[in-house]
Amino acid sequence: MRNKKNIIKVGYLLSYDYKFIFNSLKQTYDTSDEIFICYDKDGKTWAGNNFEIPEKVFAEIRELDHQKKITFYADTFYIEGENTIDLDTRQRNMLAQKMKKGGWHIQIDSDEYPVNFEKLTSFLRKQKYLLRNTKKTPVNFFVNFVTLFKQTEQGFFVVSPYTESCFLITNVPHYINARLPKNDFILKLNFNNIHQSWARSKEEILQKITNWGHNNDFDTSDFYNKWDNLNTENYTQFKNFHPLYPQDWQKLEFIPAKNIEEFILQFEKNYPQEDLKLNLSSTKKFKLWFKSFF
Repeated sequence: MRNKKNIIKVGYLLSYDYKFIFNSLKQTYDTSDEIFICYDKDGKTWAGNNFEIPEKVFAEIRELDHQKKITFYADTFYIEGENTIDLDTRQRNMLAQKMKKGGWHIQIDSDEYPVNFEKLTSFLRKQKYLLRNTKKTPVNFFVNFVTLFKQTEQGFFVVSPYTESCFLITNVPHYINARLPKNDFILKLNFNNIHQSWARSKEEILQKITNWGHNNDFDTSDFYNKWDNLNTENYTQFKNFHPLYPQDWQKLEFIPAKNIEEFILQFEKNYPQEDLKLNLSSTKKFKLWFKSFF
């Protein structure tokens, strides 16, 4: 590690859904060591469409950065003719290079809110021996997605149960498919990452499905129509409905909340985060610890 103090490195991709990042920074700011916010300097999405981040957004982020731990990184991330998911992967690797080697790399999208983040960072700091020699101890930690599927005036439709895996943390930041790291040593943590995902306005959903990395992987128009017609009368009919991996979204539940802030508070109350543990036998833990020295 170049700077032993910077163990927790958080990287954000900032795009057309920039407004969500403030809810996310509320979760991550205090217990991270470095934060990088990455955006396209030409105002292009991976699909080549234009977007604009108002200057006041950057001003507000600088204002909340009282510990001076945030770095902005602007570059060209759109290449004409390239597949959107490949550009997604490319940007994440470029961001990882900007964040530099060393530490735990946590790439978070602007609309993700890792609740009880201090429990996660406390756990990662205890595993800092895995950062000594990452060629010998490469590891990825996956967590749980809590996917918000639709918002109404009364609350949120939420994908249940919270078992969908979210690629989040690695000590060897080399990505091969969006946020999926190249090394295949994967451990699952029982930690919840709330994903605003589809809980947006109709206009924002249309923007999302035409610009994100999976826009060519399924019939987005059909999926949008199903989303648009979802209501309290028919939500129980949604079974195994993820457009790419059906079993990841088994059903929907409805959770009352006036807004996302209230939802996060209610979720933290209903699902308090337990202390995290390395889900390995004592023998395997010792082997990892031993290999980290050589």
